[in-house]
Amino acid sequence: MKHEIVTHSTFEVVEQLEEEQIDLKVVRWVAGEGEPPAGQRQWLEQLRSERGAGFCSDLIFALLGRRYPQSEADSMWEQIVSHRDELTPALGRNPGIVVAALDWQTNILDNKAPELSLIESGKLENMLERAVVDGLTGLYDHDTLFKLLEKEIERARRYSEMISFLLLDLDDFKQINDVFGHQKGDEVLAKVADIIRETLRTMDIAGRYGGEEFAAILPETDVAAAAQSAERLRKVIEEQFRQDIWLTISVGVACFPGDGDEVGVLVKTADEALYQAKAEGKNRVVLARDTMAGKAEND
Repeated sequence: MKHEIVTHSTFEVVEQLEEEQIDLKVVRWVAGEGEPPAGQRQWLEQLRSERGAGFCSDLIFALLGRRYPQSEADSMWEQIVSHRDELTPALGRNPGIVVAALDWQTNILDNKAPELSLIESGKLENMLERAVVDGLTGLYDHDTLFKLLEKEIERARRYSEMISFLLLDLDDFKQINDVFGHQKGDEVLAKVADIIRETLRTMDIAGRYGGEEFAAILPETDVAAAAQSAERLRKVIEEQFRQDIWLTISVGVACFPGDGDEVGVLVKTADEALYQAKAEGKNRVVLARDTMAGKAEND
């Protein structure tokens, strides 16, 4: 079955959906992959009714971590389900809606290729149970973030553009867990994720790097603009956490291609800048080029 390919030029970042409402379990139920328990069937129908025309947009967000207009989301959902059904006979088994969505996004949506493009079976096995977004924060997970960074670097290299990469760490986060408990710590992580979403531009891509570390990809952004974005984010988080819990962040900033022309190098230089921010007293932004300049002087 052929579909009109929907581009993602009009996607917009939105507020995080409540985890207990739309998560991958719900997405699988709606896609016909298993039945909800008897006690939750009525809840699911009520949820579908309450969300109305925006229900497919919610499903797409849970799968891909991005919100698309309702006018596009309905068609996108149909395309993803159809793509799963086309993959099933080719693979000899049902890959599931999550893997089908990843393959559809990577090989059809991003490449805008009208023909079926199948993930190699070896890669598919590794992706079967992999979620696109982090369950706690709703941001892209570590693996997906790196995959998107690779794509953005490829695009930037092709069009001679700049990309900036931010690596953020919550200062002294362990103390929050030790004093207030891990549940409160999780609430802090979710709140920080919300702030990141609200503060960055709609074109920026944010993810949970791991633990109390977050990262953001800033397309078409030079180091000066990235430094401004990082500093704005640092100030907003400091301001938002002045009342019940004191929290600050340290940020390392690296820019493609000057600070690294490959994913591994770019992330490494951002990490070194973050380490320097910690060493200088935390609650600050450090640029990778300043860190590298300091090394050159010492040498």
